Amino acid sequence: MSKPPILIKDLVKGNQVWKMHIRVVDLWVVSEKNGQKHLEAVIVDVKGDKIHVTTWGRDFQDWIEVVKEHETYYLYNGEPVDNDGPFKICDNPLKLIFNGGTTMSKVAIPEIPTHSYTFHPIASFLKGDFKHDMLYDVIGVLQDVLKTQTGGGGRKSCVNITLRDVEGNVIELVLWEDYAKQFVTYTTPNNFAGPTIIVLTHSWCKTNAGIINVHFVFGLPCLSNAWNGSKLYINLEHPQVEKFKASFGSNLPAASQSLTCDSSVQSNNIFWTKLYEVKSIRAVSEFGRDCFATTIGTTTFFNASRFGWYFESNGNTEAERFTKFKLEVEVEYDNHKGIFVFWDKDVIPYTKQTATKLREIMKKAGEDNPKIWPTHLDALLNRQMVFRIKELIKSSLQLCVSKVTTAADLEMDTTSPSLNPNQVTQTCEQSSVAQPHSAANHKGSPSASCSSTPAKRISTSTSINDLIQDEEITP
Repeated sequence: MSKPPILIKDLVKGNQVWKMHIRVVDLWVVSEKNGQKHLEAVIVDVKGDKIHVTTWGRDFQDWIEVVKEHETYYLYNGEPVDNDGPFKICDNPLKLIFNGGTTMSKVAIPEIPTHSYTFHPIASFLKGDFKHDMLYDVIGVLQDVLKTQTGGGGRKSCVNITLRDVEGNVIELVLWEDYAKQFVTYTTPNNFAGPTIIVLTHSWCKTNAGIINVHFVFGLPCLSNAWNGSKLYINLEHPQVEKFKASFGSNLPAASQSLTCDSSVQSNNIFWTKLYEVKSIRAVSEFGRDCFATTIGTTTFFNASRFGWYFESNGNTEAERFTKFKLEVEVEYDNHKGIFVFWDKDVIPYTKQTATKLREIMKKAGEDNPKIWPTHLDALLNRQMVFRIKELIKSSLQLCVSKVTTAADLEMDTTSPSLNPNQVTQTCEQSSVAQPHSAANHKGSPSASCSSTPAKRISTSTSINDLIQDEEITP
């Protein structure tokens, strides 16, 4: 007869011979730099205590066939060691290594609790109540998609989003590589009828420099996936997720937006539209340094330049070429005008069509020419809009539009003195935050750069890749 079973809390360093009743509640594969793989897991005993388990790479094929998530086992032998890795999955001071003497027998043990998440509250992250070497499970409703970036050209695939809890606390989450692709793949073809609930396991939190309403805020917490072990679930069917959703009552956000790959998605977040920041179009064009600003105006008509309403990317084959919006729109306020360039993320919310789809419609009518303007685009005209912009002094009075929305969408009182840009002032801070790729030129200013693709139009000396790679969050 084998030894009597012990509990996880009874494990002692140096004692490698014992018996334990466990359930595997989390399981993942780690790919090492040398190409090898090994298996890691989290196990729980009848008391609900957990411990992190790791295996040797040489035994990967053996364990991948034996260990299954959510199953219960008799576990025999193993090596308890200090839990002193760079990142910790469990609070347990020990972790467990499966050595040559470790073996498992699958058996039904219903008294061991099934898997449950231990979500770390968003409010706790914002208060600094977290450890930099600890990985946490997090849940939140998708509030905002800040940026999407596809890989290639030395860049990693990346998606920046914000999550919100029922109390209104908001935190940024950065998804990298496969996690970014999973998010885009799931959300691109879907126009959800309800909110999007995000669950990310083993997320890593770091403090990061941020910017709020053009004022720097340092030490802002930001979440990202771990390179190994994180699992991303979108609208997961799970009792804890349903309970989280129910806690909002009738205050859940509206339907989530679908994404346009390799572009920034229009924001639902009106946090940036503080009216005391508003500057007139003329004042914006006279800024003397790189800065953020907010301006308002009414879209009056399209600037029918020789470049038309779309551009086609370069590519050797038809599959490698794609079409994107590039609209020059005149915006007017108080007899001052500016030419604003709208890209995909600005146009799609109004046309409900991508440039590729709209071009296909034009082709069927025999009018495939960028200088022939489809009526779908008229949805952008005669709208009073609020623009969040960033001026880049290195270019010719060129402005990056990082956010755009209509005054009606914000339910603004347009008669309020606060909306008069000529009666307010704004403090501009030098920015270290990469922004989306829209642009604006003051009426009468050189606009040659508007003919370039988004990656080239910033200036002749500064590329958007340089800006993004210098400024993006990296775990």
